[in-house]
Amino acid sequence: MRIVHVSCNDLHGSRFNGHDMQIAFNKRGISCKQFVMDKYGNDLNTIPLFYDEEPFLRWLCMKFESDLSIHNMVLPYGWRLLNHPEFKDADVVHYHCIHNYVLSLAMFRQLTLAKPSVLTLHDPWFFTGHCVHPLDCDKWEREKCINCSHLDRFFPMKENNANYMWEYKKEVFSNIDIDIVVSSKWMLDLMQRSPITSHIERVHLIPFGIDTNLFYSKNRNKSEIRKRLGIGQDDVVLCFRSETSLFKGVPYIQEMLDLLNVPLPVTLLTVGEKGLIKNKKYNLVENGRVNDDEKMADFYAAADIFLMPSTAEAFGLMAIEAMSSELPIIVTQGTALPEVTFAPECGVSIERDNAEQFTKAVTRLIEDSNERRRRGELGRKLALENYKVEDHYKKMLELYESITERKRRGLSINNIGEYPLSRDLQIFYNFSLLLNDLSEKYMELTRKAPTRISFKRKISHVMKKLVEKLGLKAF
Repeated sequence: MRIVHVSCNDLHGSRFNGHDMQIAFNKRGISCKQFVMDKYGNDLNTIPLFYDEEPFLRWLCMKFESDLSIHNMVLPYGWRLLNHPEFKDADVVHYHCIHNYVLSLAMFRQLTLAKPSVLTLHDPWFFTGHCVHPLDCDKWEREKCINCSHLDRFFPMKENNANYMWEYKKEVFSNIDIDIVVSSKWMLDLMQRSPITSHIERVHLIPFGIDTNLFYSKNRNKSEIRKRLGIGQDDVVLCFRSETSLFKGVPYIQEMLDLLNVPLPVTLLTVGEKGLIKNKKYNLVENGRVNDDEKMADFYAAADIFLMPSTAEAFGLMAIEAMSSELPIIVTQGTALPEVTFAPECGVSIERDNAEQFTKAVTRLIEDSNERRRRGELGRKLALENYKVEDHYKKMLELYESITERKRRGLSINNIGEYPLSRDLQIFYNFSLLLNDLSEKYMELTRKAPTRISFKRKISHVMKKLVEKLGLKAF
């Protein structure tokens, strides 16, 4: 069996974007490749869709989509995927974070017609008008995102075209032969409520997995790690991710810290952006962004409590890493985290926007070492039972095998074929094809002679004429 993964990059999010999986499968003798827009590592089985010599085209596509307030509609890179020998030889193609400026939605159906396909929904973007997470907004399931009130959310829009994007997504998914993977019941519920995806029958709930041997504090020297990090041996250590992202909950942590008043020595151990926590009461150890699993395992081992008050999470890998490391975890309701951490027995779930409740939960765990130990030990047990990476790989391989068997038998639940796209989607489809042809010609010419400037002008001119000719200014 030959497997292909497609995602935005290889190393960032490697545990859930197919990168680590393809490495593990290749070690087992299973042919597996990964196509990415940005390749940061040196793995020979990772294939970049983006040519380093053509940053102008990528910038132009992103600017074009931004100016028109659309997203993932004209990117030409899906054509490179479609025409690549590894794609043509694949038995199954698994798509991951393709909405991070990777593929055009207008040609996604063609890609799924070309090869048996799997799509992992890492967040709700595929059934909203533009939001990665809709939070409290429910227009995506009842009003088709008409008159969006949150255009500033990621991916932001200059103009209120959220409903157009919602309609395009509905058309793309209305007649598609695909298997969907979700990692939590929370995400499954959103998908089944969505008018865009509720009709899809082949949906698989497969939680992500982690290396439970790596993320196990008893395999590490806590005292030595604390000494190296400048943390007192008797301190109670609160560990958390520090990010400016709207969804990661740092403002709630700040509110809690402003209220927190305990007699015990406390250290704040952060991973992510520095300078976000304003603190004068406690020892603060900021580590910046960390992509090394060994370092992360050390941080969990140094900690006593893990805080994850995210306002939006479709799963939460850091939560299960902390569980496996025997840390009690505080999470926020209204996300997948209470389910993933088995709250209230294991994880402690709190209401969003309730700083007093958050402070009480943290205070209780700081002052009660027995409760910390009990919840930590239970978290370790549940991680071993539910989140071992070997089990995740086994389930994914079983899914791929069932898909190839279905293909061999000529079965297709939706039994679809080629049929005309709507006018707008056909425009975007043709546009992405033209950009692909132009970029390939550009690459051919630049390898022969320094013609970048003239070709840049040609691409810009063609895009401008297309906008005028096809009426895209009417958006």
